[in-house]
Amino acid sequence: MRKSAHKYIFNYLQQVIPGANKGQMHRRVCLMASLIQACIHNGHCRLESLSEPTDAYRAQKKSSLLQQAKRWLSNKWTDWQTFFLPFARVFLQGLATKGELVFVIDGSQTGSANTTLMLSVLCKGFAVPVAWIVKRGEKGHFSEEIHLDLLKMLAPICPSDCRLVLLGDGEFDGQGLQEWCTDNNWSFVLRTSADRLIDFNGEVARFDSIRTTRSICFIEGALPLANAVYWRGKGHTKPIFLLTNMELSYEACRYYKCRFKIETLFKQLKSAGFYLHKTRLKCPEKVAKLIIVVAFAFLFSVCIGLLIKEKEPPQKLELIVRKDRLGKITPIAIAQLAIKQYCDCVFIFFSELSKNFKDAFT
Repeated sequence: MRKSAHKYIFNYLQQVIPGANKGQMHRRVCLMASLIQACIHNGHCRLESLSEPTDAYRAQKKSSLLQQAKRWLSNKWTDWQTFFLPFARVFLQGLATKGELVFVIDGSQTGSANTTLMLSVLCKGFAVPVAWIVKRGEKGHFSEEIHLDLLKMLAPICPSDCRLVLLGDGEFDGQGLQEWCTDNNWSFVLRTSADRLIDFNGEVARFDSIRTTRSICFIEGALPLANAVYWRGKGHTKPIFLLTNMELSYEACRYYKCRFKIETLFKQLKSAGFYLHKTRLKCPEKVAKLIIVVAFAFLFSVCIGLLIKEKEPPQKLELIVRKDRLGKITPIAIAQLAIKQYCDCVFIFFSELSKNFKDAFT
């Protein structure tokens, strides 16, 4: 990539990260910008790819850059609170102008030895990572305590003047999470199990004991803190069982349809984007820091891809992507192809993003 790419990434990070203009913080942010640039350019987050020489470090040997990348991931001062939280605050404030923020929570394997619990926010048809916790272990559910810890990480920066909605699958239907949402004025729609005991007008029975021909059945006050929704979608033979504190069943179903967006996000962070699942890092703290780099690479790539699809004429796009793939290719794939081919439009859009990144998704 040309000299401007690193400069534009670094300029944006300086705008949102406090203290990034001087001292050790300046050097850490400059190195992070280089790691993000390398991750975007190479489409991989392994250390060998992140240590490829970039604009600001062109004269350095790869072995030296590899050591710098390792030190950045090991440094006690590089963490989510310092390097991603300031961006998340600005980003959520911009999204909140639409009147609501919809969050999706889920877990996924990252690398061969760790699992990540991630909280994402929905925006322009994408799930965007905003907070995460990494634990050692290849598979398995997180405890409800960790669910709440993740929500508490983000809660202080969530705007109070808009609706906050949380979506989750059956792992997140615990009473503690429902209580937290109720106490903090969050709406929630959570999938639950078929054998969940709920209240049917004074009689307690399993959720799957419902016998109805309707596609949606709403049971008000099914639990002390939640209503229940029996939902059999069109073309589906098996129903989905939901818990929600919303008052309308159709509204709850409409929101829950968006939960799958986080599955797409995990795919784009891994096999369809930056191969986060292939990292050999085993330390959960280092993986959590690596996700900072990958999250920014994802954000910049999606923004660049959207801008290219929106502003570039079809005849120019055909120089980057085969004509028969234009309708299906993802923004990340377009961005990576354009960057590898050194297309002039990429650097123009990087310049635009460095000035208006907080508005790119709003």
